[in-house]
Formats: sequence, structure tokens, C-alpha cells
Amino acid sequence: MTKLKDGEYQIYDPAILNNMRLFCDIKDPKKRTILVSKHTLITEELIEQLYKHNIKTVFAEVVMEEPTKKAVKASIKYMEETFELIEGVFTKDDGGLDDVTKTLTNRKQMKSLENLIRENLDEIEELFSTNSIKKLVMLTEHHNGTVRHSLIAAFQLMAIGRELKWNNSKIVKATMALINHDIGKAKVKIDTLDCPNKLNSKQWKEIQFHPLFGCRMLYREGKDPDLMMLAALLHHEWYATVEGKGYGGLTLYGDFVQRAMKFDVKEVVDNLSDDEREIIQLTSLVDMVSALEERRAYKRELDPFKVLIIMNSDAKMGHFHPVHYQAWHKIYHRQNPYLLRLGLRMALPREKEERIFTAQPAITIAPTPLLTYYEMETLGFLGILRNVGIDMERIRRRGGLSIKILTKINKEKSLDLDLSYSNFENSNITIVKTKLVRERQFIKLEAWQKWLTVAELKKSGLLARAKQLNFDLALIDKQGGINPERLEKRGIKVAKSKLDSLGIKTLKKLPVQLPGSENRLTSMDLEKLGITDRLLEKAGCLEQVKKVKSGIPLELLKRQGIKITDSMMAKNGIDSIRKIFYDIQVVEEISSSKAIFRILREGDDPEELDSISEKNQLSQIQDLLLNQVGHVIMDFSDLLELPDLSHIVCGKHWS
Repeated sequence: MTKLKDGEYQIYDPAILNNMRLFCDIKDPKKRTILVSKHTLITEELIEQLYKHNIKTVFAEVVMEEPTKKAVKASIKYMEETFELIEGVFTKDDGGLDDVTKTLTNRKQMKSLENLIRENLDEIEELFSTNSIKKLVMLTEHHNGTVRHSLIAAFQLMAIGRELKWNNSKIVKATMALINHDIGKAKVKIDTLDCPNKLNSKQWKEIQFHPLFGCRMLYREGKDPDLMMLAALLHHEWYATVEGKGYGGLTLYGDFVQRAMKFDVKEVVDNLSDDEREIIQLTSLVDMVSALEERRAYKRELDPFKVLIIMNSDAKMGHFHPVHYQAWHKIYHRQNPYLLRLGLRMALPREKEERIFTAQPAITIAPTPLLTYYEMETLGFLGILRNVGIDMERIRRRGGLSIKILTKINKEKSLDLDLSYSNFENSNITIVKTKLVRERQFIKLEAWQKWLTVAELKKSGLLARAKQLNFDLALIDKQGGINPERLEKRGIKVAKSKLDSLGIKTLKKLPVQLPGSENRLTSMDLEKLGITDRLLEKAGCLEQVKKVKSGIPLELLKRQGIKITDSMMAKNGIDSIRKIFYDIQVVEEISSSKAIFRILREGDDPEELDSISEKNQLSQIQDLLLNQVGHVIMDFSDLLELPDLSHIVCGKHWS
């Protein structure tokens, strides 16, 4: 006779009729389908049915005592309420989703979660309570989008848990904790949650309080802090110790929690099991990636390409558990094999920009007390001013900052800048200036371009042909060559076979230099100048003014017939020199991290550019991008591949 395993019984053993139930599903030996579900009570009728299907043994367990049965019944009731609530969240939001695939994926994940919870209810029933369900309902009624975010984050966590080979019980505990991680946002004002612009300091403080609000809402007096409450309190803590990063019970609210709720957060964290600590640490990763992928009041959803760049950047600083991040990174690449699909347009990643400055000839000004960028650097002011949002690059472009404005900033921002004359004298700084040196900003990009040098043009006989068609040879010589696409646009055939036979390769690694600033006016500037929406609509540029936050180029306004003079801007205190933001658009995908791109200014429409190019109405910058620069090849593998995280060490706040 085969030896029985623990919990296994012969079906004719009378013990199994003594208040016992099935411990696991029973499958039909022939069809491999589930014949009887786990937790079914064992009766004589059931034994007869099993015998007919030639099933000789079953795994069984004693049905729990009455008080425990009542608790499980209550848990099942709350579980059903949770599923109903989740269903409602997605039903409510699906009407606004453009992506049908995304909707179907969410529903599939939701069903997977439901099955996972049902199968592990015995082990996680303590996570269901009428208190947490009521709080989740409250959050749904307050801000449905936050609950949806929590569920999407939970789906992300399930995928990572499986990748890490976590058992189902651990995955479902983590998932249930995560569903309630943002419960504290039920106490945050809707105006703050749905603010369409950058949060002010008061709103940001309110957002930073939501982990504490969540902790207080889920706290059960007289009971030990549970996983759900700790996930709410700690999901914004970083994995490594990074100054100024992370907020929650370990970095901000420990003292308050000890006074108000009478428990020591650090002591509780010290006593967590490895599984519980891991679960809490993973919440920060899935919370962040879900937020990046979502559409919010203040932003559109980010493309996977940009999500990966941001996540990699944070991972290198120590935001996430390295093992968790490696698992997520692998999953994300599997889910998004085509990161650089044809036509994709996105902001040029700042990580690829090198901003450089060149000094312009000095200009004479009326005697003015001011500090140059370099003088502020000597005095140690730069870091302090950057931290309060002062655009130091703008100061370089303008040549400095007046003492009057600096004093005002010092007072309004409650800074501690030493603006005394003795401090200036000790640093050998003469503050009254009669000459001003402005700097011009450029953006340098490492890229591959199609390019023919002057020597190669001469060798291939193309230089003579360019001369016949009145190309500016002096300019070509000054620029060190020309993009062959410009020659072809003017009817000069560039035969690749001939170039190959001469050993000339057109594709070269060349730094691309783009202007870093230009004259732009924001909607606020236009309002000061008395230029109404009606006038902008009539000129055909209202939509662009509303769409582009960095402002609309001054030359475009003038081209559309809106007259703006330097004296008008000076009278209203407007400095129109502003940073240019560039977009890149995929023309041809080479690999998941490399492509041929077209460079555009933020807000420029490619079709419109082609149209005004035919009329020779391109601005200098547009002409530069379209004709001189043309298409470029850029490689983003350094920003997209899994970074080396071997230097990341768990912060002391976790141990």
C-alpha cells in the first residue's frame, strides 16, 4: 500500500465524515478539470461521487470551530464587498479609457486578483475588516482616480511578486496592503489632488501628510500595527538613505505617531518579518511607476520610454530595493518591446542634453548694483537659490541679478543669504556694474548624422556642382560640411555607390549644437500686453499658446500679424529670452534603444513646418533643425538598460 502524505486520507476512512472538508481542489483524472472545489464539506454523497470517478484518496482538514467560522464568514462578506467596489472603480473609469487593450488587461488582472484572494482567504482573512472596507469606500467617493491608481499599482505588484517567485499567500497579502496604501488621500482636498499646475508649498505639504492620514485612518486602538497600516505609513520611504528624499513614518512622522498612537515606528519596523519588510519596500516602486503611467490633472500619461528613463534614474539614487527593481525592469521590457515605435514624439530627455554657455560681447549699462552668476557662485548662493526654484541659467543669459531683486527673494523665501557690503568686500566683489556680459546658451547632443565634409565634397565632385547651384560655399566651409539631404533637396544626386567606392561614409558621430534660448512669450506675458484670446484666435495661434507652457516664439506671433515691440515689453517688465524645450520624433526604429529622429521645438507641428518650408518662411531655428541638422541617430541604451545597482545599500532607517 502506498504511504499516505500528511493530511491525505483514504475515501473510505470514517474519520473524514467527522466534520471535515477538502483541503485542496480535486481534479478529474481524465479531463484534468476541477471536479470538486477546496473547502467543500465531506459527506457520504460526495464520497460516492468520488468513488465513481475512481478517486481513492483526498486531502482533508477539520472544519474550524464556531467562533473562527463566524470570522471567516465576515471576511468573505467583506471580500465580496471589496470585489464589488473594485468592479465599480473600473466600470466607472472604463468609459473614459481610449485604450481598449488597457481596459481588457485591467479586467483580466482584476479577475486574477479575485481568484488569488479566494484561494488564500484562510491565510489572509485578518486583512479584511469592516473598518478598512469603509475607508476604501470613503476614498472611492472622494476621489475615484486614487483608488484606480491603487488597483493598478496592486496589479504591478502581483506581476513582480510572481517574477520574484513569491508564494501566493505573500503576493495576496502584499496586494491587499497596497490597495489601501493611499487611503490617506481621502483627507486631502480635491483641489490639491486635481491641481492642474505645479503644487504650491501649502498643497505640497498637504500631499506629504497623506501617509500619516492613512496610518491614522487604519490604526486600530489596542491592536498591533498591521501590514495594511504600515504600507499606508511607509510607502513613500526610499530604500537607501538619501538626504532630502522620502517621507513617512521613518523620516518625518515617527515622533507624532509615538505621541498620538503610542507605538514606536522604528521598533515596529525592526520587528517585522523579512517578508513584511520586503512587501512594504516594494510598495514605493509600484506606487511610483503607476503614477508615471497614469493621466493626472497636471500631466498626461508618460510613454514607456520616458517611464524607464525616470525609473532608472531614481533606482541609481537608491529609491528602490535593487532585487525588486531588477525584476520590474525585466517585466517592463517584456511588456514594452517597441520602446521607439515609428512616429513616437516625446520631450528630449534632459539626461542627453549638455547645456553650454558662450559669453557675448560686453554691453554698457547705467551703474547698477548687481551680482553676476560667477560672483554668486563665489559667495555660495547658487545651491540655495536653485533649491527655491530660481532659474540660474536665466540669470546667466541676462548677465546677472540685481541686488534689489536678490534682497526681495531673500526676504520672500526666508533665505539666509549674506547680502552685506562687508561680505562682498571680503570676496573682492564690486557690486556696482557699468558693463554687462550676457551669455548665450546652447544645447549639445551626442548623435550620429549624415554629413559630408568639405574635403569629401571636393573628392566626390559634389562641391563644384554645389557651386553651380549657388550654395553658400563659405558657410559650408565654416560649418565643416553639409547634410547630404540638403544637396538632394536642391537636385544634386548623392550616389551612395560612388561614395562607397571612394571610401566615404556619410554617417558620422557628430555633436549637434542647438540654440538653448530664444524670444518667447507666455500666456501671462500676452495678458500683460493686452493681447486677448480673441486676437490670438483670429491670428490662428490661440491653440498653441494654450498648449505650450514654455511660451510661443515671438517671431511666430509677428509672422501671424501680432505686433509686439521691445518698448512694449520693457514697459511691462517682460524679459522674453526663455529656455527652448525640444521634442524628438522617431522617423525609423533601429532597435529598442536606438532610432533615427527628427528634432522639433516644443509646440512645432511637423506638417506645418513642411508647409511653411515650401514658402521659405521658416524661422532661423526651424531652418537649422530641418535643413542643417536634418535627421539624427541617437542611442538611449545608457538610459534604458538595467543600471548597475551594486552600490545601493539598505538605509539604516529600515534596520
